[in-house]
Amino acid sequence: MASSSFRVGGLASGLDTNSIIDQLVKIESNSVTVAQARQSAYQAQISQLGDLTSKLKALATATTALKTGGALGLSQVGTASGFSATPGSAATAGRVSVLVEDLATAAKARSTQLTSGSSAVRGGTLAISINGTTTNVTLTDGMTLTAAAQAINDSGTGASAMVLESNGQAFLTITNTNTGFTPGQAAATGLTITETSTGVLGSALGFTVTDATNAKVTIDGLAFERSSNTITDALPGVTLALKAKTVVAEDLVLATDTAATSTKLGTFVSAYNDVMKILHQNLNIGEQIDRNKTLGGDSAVRGLQSTLMGLVSSISNPGSVVRSLADLGIKTQQDATLTVDATRLAKALATDPAAVNELFQKATDGVADKVKTLVDGYTNSSDGILVSKSKSYDKSIKRISTHIDSLQLRLEAYRTKLINQFSAMEKIVSSFKSIGDYLTSQENRSKE
Repeated sequence: MASSSFRVGGLASGLDTNSIIDQLVKIESNSVTVAQARQSAYQAQISQLGDLTSKLKALATATTALKTGGALGLSQVGTASGFSATPGSAATAGRVSVLVEDLATAAKARSTQLTSGSSAVRGGTLAISINGTTTNVTLTDGMTLTAAAQAINDSGTGASAMVLESNGQAFLTITNTNTGFTPGQAAATGLTITETSTGVLGSALGFTVTDATNAKVTIDGLAFERSSNTITDALPGVTLALKAKTVVAEDLVLATDTAATSTKLGTFVSAYNDVMKILHQNLNIGEQIDRNKTLGGDSAVRGLQSTLMGLVSSISNPGSVVRSLADLGIKTQQDATLTVDATRLAKALATDPAAVNELFQKATDGVADKVKTLVDGYTNSSDGILVSKSKSYDKSIKRISTHIDSLQLRLEAYRTKLINQFSAMEKIVSSFKSIGDYLTSQENRSKE
């Protein structure tokens, strides 16, 4: 610590009293250094706890995704001209015939011909109705065709308007932003426009409407009509994207896909490995690492590592050939991280593909619920083990800061005391020197 006051020491004694005082204070300040080191260690541990908490939450998110979205990968075998299929978690392998009889299209309206986008439009009201919902758009008398299109777009009708110009011709087109119409209703409900002209400037728009069409598809002889070309509720867990009409039915074949399943499992494995890497860094401490700045001495953290490692072999789907992650081909490597054995995974898929999803989705005993329970126990914001430890360390840091402030005051007082003591000593030495000088001068006089 440096003193805040200027002083000159040792003028009488010849000693470097300033240096002596600094060294004595430095020795006394070791307690501050120790407290600061302890504070730094807590801060490092809080950082490690925060990183571990973040990675655990990412693991829970990845595992929950496999519960909701499925771990089993299916893919469409071959291609079809009329559709493509995207299987989800509820999809099952199998074959169905699909005939695309019609595609969904959007209703459109076109105005009468004008000269250009700057042509004047007669004022009035456009009542634009889409599937029973009507929006009135006000047209200012004499506004341009382009301005009329902008007024429609600004009204929130659910339709888009634009001006098309070519070779001295201009048309205002209005298109429903969605395809099709409500099944069971008339096709005209997709878009109707009623024009009421009240102005005298410019031309009336006089729209001609082309009705929407719905998608019609037959699956294994059962007919479906939908307003969109993307159909999610015909085949369980499968999204059909219709591309073109077909004259004859085409087969949709879904089969288990080892590569796709491995990719899905890879998200879980990657998140698990991220957690294990942090644990390994903290629990396997080298000679060059300050143990106090790690979580190496924390039994709860070591317990977390043990529980996670046990998760691989624990039974999550009893009664099936695929009972555990290990049965699925997920195995532990030497550094405690996981990897996916493609050969064993393929064998599990061939034996009981449905069990792959069940392994993660089973209530309570499933991998997803086990991971969620474990992660919640460590990361819950109110009483999670890691969160509680972090809060405790933060309190310790604040307590040490208060202690350091107290020590600093004591050191300042100690320095002041030393300065006063050495100053008093210098005065005494100076007095002795004055007496000595006087006696010496008297002796010299007597000799004369």
